[in-house]
Amino acid sequence: MKKYALLLMLVMGCALGHSQCEQSMLAADKALGENFIAHPQYVQGTLTSADSLQFESVWLANNTYRIATSGSEKQRVAVSIFDQNNNPIFDNSDFSYAAVWDFFVEQSMKIRCVVRPLAESNEVICVTALTGFKK
Repeated sequence: MKKYALLLMLVMGCALGHSQCEQSMLAADKALGENFIAHPQYVQGTLTSADSLQFESVWLANNTYRIATSGSEKQRVAVSIFDQNNNPIFDNSDFSYAAVWDFFVEQSMKIRCVVRPLAESNEVICVTALTGFKK
């Protein structure tokens, strides 16, 4: 009987994690908004504050790009952007960890974006980061 209870708890835990990631994706998608076309590349993962996700992208000149995360007041997400030489371009810690940022790109550039949750202790949360360009 204990085996079945343990198995049931494991299955329910997986279902809750999946549900949390679905909610995370919906929150990031809503933050991206209807005026932006989502890039098919996105990052999502179940992380602690010691973990991070990252993606690289090429941003083309004369376009506005948006990065949208699943961050909220309760589950803040840190976003850092670096150029191709690994120089920091942007860090949302300077702006109260806002979940959405728009960038107008004057010259084409390759960027690397690092996203990490600001979870308390070893809390595990699902984080999603989407990027898109303005229609």
